[in-house]
Amino acid sequence: MNERRGTRILDCPWLDQREKWPTGCESVSAALCLQYAGWDVTPDFFIDYCLPKAGTPRLENGVWRGPDPRLCYPGDPRTEDGWGCFAPAVRRGIEICAALLGKSADARELYGKSLDALFREEIDEGRPVILFATMGMRPPRESRRWLIDGSGETYVWKTPMHCLLLIGYDGEDAVFSDPLAGPRERYSFRDTDVSYRGMGTQAVSVRV
Repeated sequence: MNERRGTRILDCPWLDQREKWPTGCESVSAALCLQYAGWDVTPDFFIDYCLPKAGTPRLENGVWRGPDPRLCYPGDPRTEDGWGCFAPAVRRGIEICAALLGKSADARELYGKSLDALFREEIDEGRPVILFATMGMRPPRESRRWLIDGSGETYVWKTPMHCLLLIGYDGEDAVFSDPLAGPRERYSFRDTDVSYRGMGTQAVSVRV
């Protein structure tokens, strides 16, 4: 617990995803992370030119089938019917963004890192973290299942999935630039840890 004492909050930008991107939390968080690094990137640019996308899950002959949300975003982030994606898709989108802008970026998928490790290895080094959790840090629960196109693997979607930008810590709270809640949204370590672990303990950091 002693590692969590103190305060470090990065001065990151914020955008409200509810304005134009109701299911676009990943693209908004990625854009905010890149804006913090000094890049001129909007969520719309990221969605249109960088984010790997695919169709939504569909019912075929009584069986649900669909794309792998680890690798691409199913649907349209500008609609209420979009789904979500995870670290590999966001990392790939950042790499595409860097190539389009002629910039250099080391986007890293982080797995199995504790919150304390993220604070120590990323926040304390001045890097915000794109983190996969849930809305309001509520405990995740299983939702729809489908067979992944091409592999036949069963994918289990968890809800209420959310992606937000970890920007610091203060006392016993983790602090986020949360596209659904606010620019300095605080969640307890305990709630954040439950949500983060429930969604696979995955995140993305960017070194520029």
